[in-house]
Amino acid sequence: MFGKYVFGFIALLMLAVPRIGIAQTADARNPAEANAQSLLAAFVSYTDLRLLSIQRSLKILASTTEAKSLNWKKMEPLFRGYQESDTGLIVWFARPDGTYFTVAKGLVGKNLSDRSYFPPLFSGKSIDGELVVSKSTGHRSAVIAVPIMEKGKVVGAIGASVFLVGLAEQVSATLALPPKTSFFALAPSGLTALHEKTNREFLDPRDLGSETLKKAANEMLTHPAGTTSYQFDKVTKQAAYRTSPLTQWKFAIVFE
Repeated sequence: MFGKYVFGFIALLMLAVPRIGIAQTADARNPAEANAQSLLAAFVSYTDLRLLSIQRSLKILASTTEAKSLNWKKMEPLFRGYQESDTGLIVWFARPDGTYFTVAKGLVGKNLSDRSYFPPLFSGKSIDGELVVSKSTGHRSAVIAVPIMEKGKVVGAIGASVFLVGLAEQVSATLALPPKTSFFALAPSGLTALHEKTNREFLDPRDLGSETLKKAANEMLTHPAGTTSYQFDKVTKQAAYRTSPLTQWKFAIVFE
C-alpha cells in the first residue's frame, strides 16, 4: 500500500550506489575514513527515504475525499489501513483548534496547538522531522505532517509520529556497522535525533561533560559537512558528517 514495495526497492538501490561512488573517490590512504564516508552516504539515504516515503503517503491520504470531509469516522478506516501497513509510527488527524485523533485512541484528550510545528503546519507548510515526545504515547518521536487543503485554505492536517527507537534499530540493522563504529544524528537544536545507543536520543552531546565533544558538536551544527574528532569515554573518536536536505539533521558516522 502507498508504494511500500517501490520504496523498498529504491532504498536498496540508494544504499548500494553511494557506497560504490564514495568508496572509489575517497582517499585510499585512509581506508577507515573511506569506509565511514560510504556508510554515511547509506545512513543519510536510508533515513531520508524512510521519512520521505511517509511524507508521500500522508500527502496521498490528505488528498482523499475521506480526509477532506474532516469527519474522523469516514477517514479512520483509511488511516488504520496505512498505519497497519507501516509499523513504527502512529497516524493522526488534527483540527485547526489543535484537537486531534489517532487510530488507537480516537479523540485524544490533549491539544497540539502548543507544538512549535503547529503554526507553520496550519499556514500550509509540511513538517519534516520535528522532534517531540508524543502526547498520546509518550514515545520520543519525529513528526512528519502535511496540511489538508480545500479551496486554497488549510482545513486540517495529517501527521505521523515516527518512533525514533524503532527507526534507529532499523538503521542499525541496515548498516551492519563494523566493530568500533557507530552512528548518530543531531537535530538543528543540538538534540540527538538518532543514536545507535537509543538511550542517548534526545540528549544534547554538548551537555555530556566533554569539551572536545562540545566543540565537535558545535562544528557539526555550523557546517554542512566535514570530519571532526573528539574524546569521549577516554577514547579519541573521529566523525564524518553531513546535513540531510530533508530534515536538516546532521548525520554522523563515528570511528576510532
